[in-house]
Amino acid sequence: MPKRTKAYLALLTTAIIWGAAFPIIKPSLSIISPYQFLYFRYLIAAPLTLPVLIYFLYKLKPKLKTIVKITLLELFGAPFALSILYLGLSKTSALEGSLITATSPILITLGGIIFLKEKQEKLEWIGLSLGFLGTLLLVVIPLLNGQSLTSYFSLSGNLLMLSYNLIIAFYYLAAKRLYRNIPKLFATSLSYSISFIAFFIFLTLTQQSHSPQLLQIPSVAIAAFYMAILGSIVALTTRIYGQNLIEASEASLFSYLQGVVAIPVAYLLLNEVPTWLQLLAILIISLGVFIGEYRPRKLAKKRP
Repeated sequence: MPKRTKAYLALLTTAIIWGAAFPIIKPSLSIISPYQFLYFRYLIAAPLTLPVLIYFLYKLKPKLKTIVKITLLELFGAPFALSILYLGLSKTSALEGSLITATSPILITLGGIIFLKEKQEKLEWIGLSLGFLGTLLLVVIPLLNGQSLTSYFSLSGNLLMLSYNLIIAFYYLAAKRLYRNIPKLFATSLSYSISFIAFFIFLTLTQQSHSPQLLQIPSVAIAAFYMAILGSIVALTTRIYGQNLIEASEASLFSYLQGVVAIPVAYLLLNEVPTWLQLLAILIISLGVFIGEYRPRKLAKKRP
């Protein structure tokens, strides 16, 4: 099988798993808090990835300074960022949340331009602008649909989702530098253990239950096991594998497919139907992706 085909299949697997995640997780957040959900997710994922962590610790023998740097960055990119993400999901619809977070590559690209001095072509700037416009439209749609309490509740959730995009963009830009010579699987396996400890401490301090008996509730168990095994281990592995086979800019395109996957899943599981404004925003973002990613690559082939 050609290398590029392998990459596409791997990244498509990631997009499908992560695209279906919010509609699957959403019902559990009416029973437990976002922090409890994240605790149970890592309660399952951390032991499963512990052999990987031990392997890399033995093989790399990293310095304490390196472990401390990874720990601080992962506390920012996992417990803190994910708390914002799932708090937002608890306040908005699974479909809106999926569509907004699927646009995170736009902010990562902008961050690369601003902080890493990465250069972009004129058409890429047009594509980024359209993508950013479509994302803002997704965020304010609750207000455009009506000035009700529900609208403001959804708006706050959408703003939290947008905040997550900003936070995770900063995290990826920092990780791009710090993990330049560090295996990604080592960083992520360490991140799972760190996140498990962090959420255990947080739940204890806030007197929220972390009893495994909550996993006897079907919606909680489905959400926790789905994200621990498929969402964390499988999807992350296929993403790293796929990104290593093709260009990073091309791999980022698959992130936009998560919103496409979320639409039918949200309808089937939650009976959520996209509004015409959401469809308009998706079209604007899709046009931005096409202009900013596909055409410059074709033009680049013509250059000497």
